[in-house]
Amino acid sequence: MRALLTFLSYLSISIQLSAQLKIPKEELIQRRENLFKKIGNGIGIIWGADVPSAPGKYNQSPDFYYLTGLEEQNGILLMIGQTRQVFIFSKKSSEQDVRWNGPSAWLIPDIKKDFGIDQLLPFEDFWDILTRNCRESTVMYLPFGPNDKIDGSRRDVNNSETDLLRHPVKHVPGWKQAVSDIRESFPFVTMKNINPFMNELRLIKSAYEIEQFKMSGKIGAEGVLEAIKDTKPGMYEYEIEATATYFYIKRGARGPAFAPIVASGPTTYTIHYEKNDRQIQKEDFVLMDYGCNYNYYASDITRVWPASGKFSPEEEKMYLCVLEASKAIINAMKPGVSFGQLKATAYEVYKKHGFEDKSLSWNGYIGHFIGMSVHDVGDRTDSTLLQAGMVFNVEPVLDDPAKKRHMRLEDTVLITDTGAINLTAGAPAELSAIYELMKMKGLTGN
Repeated sequence: MRALLTFLSYLSISIQLSAQLKIPKEELIQRRENLFKKIGNGIGIIWGADVPSAPGKYNQSPDFYYLTGLEEQNGILLMIGQTRQVFIFSKKSSEQDVRWNGPSAWLIPDIKKDFGIDQLLPFEDFWDILTRNCRESTVMYLPFGPNDKIDGSRRDVNNSETDLLRHPVKHVPGWKQAVSDIRESFPFVTMKNINPFMNELRLIKSAYEIEQFKMSGKIGAEGVLEAIKDTKPGMYEYEIEATATYFYIKRGARGPAFAPIVASGPTTYTIHYEKNDRQIQKEDFVLMDYGCNYNYYASDITRVWPASGKFSPEEEKMYLCVLEASKAIINAMKPGVSFGQLKATAYEVYKKHGFEDKSLSWNGYIGHFIGMSVHDVGDRTDSTLLQAGMVFNVEPVLDDPAKKRHMRLEDTVLITDTGAINLTAGAPAELSAIYELMKMKGLTGN
């Protein structure tokens, strides 16, 4: 009987793991093949995200998840270019680990069949496998920088780590120690940065990724739309946040893509305001910058609306300018158009509305790439040309420093072969639509 119960328990966990497999095996194999083409006969290594220091939903590092589809904590991906072999190394799960933390890759009956990975091995085998294969290779590709995160780009994470290095008690990031150890162990092997290859691969989204983005944009937009409907003077900012979060989770998102910004009145002038604890007053307008994480793909939406249901004339002037700039940028987006051209398009709108001073629109800032990280990989220099399959967050802004007023709108936009599709258009931005939404009853019955 005990054996039968053990088998049924194992079967149940295996079914859970199977249900969690969201990336088709063929997609994963193609991604790794694309990386193999770049590293040639070299060796590639990618780190998984560390075990979280506090309880919470685990988010795998984008590079590791992109290539493996696994959420194995603190794992290591090893790719041998000479033999086209793929290994995963992780802590071997005990019965107690499974009891406390749930399923792990060690319970997958056939990791090669399900994920196209040759072997899953314990950490203890890493150095032996690496040493054996280094005899045949003269180049090793490692991340010369920290993992990015769903809510933090490589630059964001690197800046945080740089701040920690200035701390009186210095903290050496794990990736730096790992690279140092490998350099010391293999002085005869040339070490190169694998991050540029990963950036290039992740920049252009596959058909599978585009489908995830469409759902992420749809869910993200619904949450913001419902937050607009729910807003009434006297509510607290965190209540508006809760409405959007409720719809994200209910619709199947993993959760927020980043810490939400729900600002009102004077707090709207703080760009990354995250306290969300102010009571909304009748004369305020609300600025929400939020999005969801759906299968590791982020949406990022900003909408602005008046708590009373009507902007003041000055607010409406800024709003309509930003809205027109957003539409002009999206309408101009197609393969072959440069970021310099998009900035020029936006500036013509600002000038038309009387905002000639470029500092008011952040000197040409129009947004950022988005993907498995909210601030995703991609070069935004003026000469960079758009390509089909890119996903970019269009985010024109206007500042009024005299009145401490900030206005921006933001949408997640897919570049197609012929133009662009706004994936978050489900959250209306037209002023008439915003005013109509505010007349409707929201989740809390207001």
